[in-house]
Amino acid sequence: MNFNPISGIIDTVAGAVTGIGKTFFGSKQERDSQGHQVTMSVHSQYAQEFQYRDNRTWWDSLVDGLNRLPRPVLVGLVIAYFLLSYFDPIEFQKVNIALDTVPETMWYVLGAIIGFYFAARELHKNRDKKMALSDEQFGEVLRRQQALDALKPSMSETEFQSEMSDTSKPMSNAAIAEWNRRHDQK
Repeated sequence: MNFNPISGIIDTVAGAVTGIGKTFFGSKQERDSQGHQVTMSVHSQYAQEFQYRDNRTWWDSLVDGLNRLPRPVLVGLVIAYFLLSYFDPIEFQKVNIALDTVPETMWYVLGAIIGFYFAARELHKNRDKKMALSDEQFGEVLRRQQALDALKPSMSETEFQSEMSDTSKPMSNAAIAEWNRRHDQK
């Protein structure tokens, strides 16, 4: 048997360095094994949570359904908001005017609720702020809404009926617009 003292020293030093490395960093195999165990326990927990139970009540189903609603409802509302701008620009502007009346503090609260973070903290920080419009601001909102309402054609019922029944002259644009508006509402 041939003994090489240098290879023995190298093996000893390499073993010591490996031992020190494992002490500070751990074994990659052990880390991977622990990571796998954590992942499997999380998957197991999810599987148990969504597993069908024999004693499931209507209340459990209702709460599960309600828990799944917020995201689709928010997406649907955002899409409906943009569709409103296309299909009815005047109503879209009225919605925007109404949204302008929401105090800035309330937008902060809404953002906190939607994000599920710190809603109570935001309310506490801003509790001294006024949560309503001043009379002057409310008057401005009413003025803007009345200006938008003036853009919509409107005739009284008797004016509309008399213009529709009079065939001796062409109808005015207001009567046609009013007929179209009523026809679209049905």
